[in-house]
Amino acid sequence: MADEESPEPLEGEERENIRADLEDLEAMRGVFEPQGTKGVVIACPDCGSDHYYGWELLKESLEHMLSTGEPRMHEPAFEPKEEDYLLWDYAKGYVDALADTGLNGAPGVDVRSCPWCEAPIEPHFAYCPRCGRQTAPARLLAELVGRGMEEREARALLVKAGFEPFAAER
Repeated sequence: MADEESPEPLEGEERENIRADLEDLEAMRGVFEPQGTKGVVIACPDCGSDHYYGWELLKESLEHMLSTGEPRMHEPAFEPKEEDYLLWDYAKGYVDALADTGLNGAPGVDVRSCPWCEAPIEPHFAYCPRCGRQTAPARLLAELVGRGMEEREARALLVKAGFEPFAAER
C-alpha cells in the first residue's frame, strides 16, 4: 500500500521529455526574460484554458514532475497581462530557429554606454534612457568588428544601411 501512496519518479521516455522541456525552458528564458517577458502560456488540453507560468514556477513544476512523477498544482495567475507572456510553441520555435542558425549559444554584444551621449546603460537596453537612441547600431558594429570586419568598413556599412553615425570608442 505504501507504494500506491508515494509517487514514483518518472522514467524512460516521459523523463526524457521533461528533461527536454527543462532545456527548452532554459533556452527560452535566456532569450526572452532579458526583453521583459515574464514566462510562457501553455494551452491546457484537460481544461481548455490557457495557463500562465512564470519562468521559475514552470521550472519548479517540471523539476517536481521529474522527482515525483506527479504534476504540481498551482494557482492560476491573477489577471495576468497577456503581453508579458509568450506562447510555449512560439517561444520554442524561436529558440529552435536560433539553434538552426547557430545563434543560440552566441553571447549578446555587451554595450555599457550609449555611443552618442555616453550615458551608462544596462547590457539589455534597446534604447538609451537619456537620449532615446537605439543601441542596436553599436551592438551591430561590435559584432561586425568581432567577426573580423575593419571598423571603418563596418561603420560605413551601418551608415549606408541608414543608421546614424556615432563617435568611435575612446
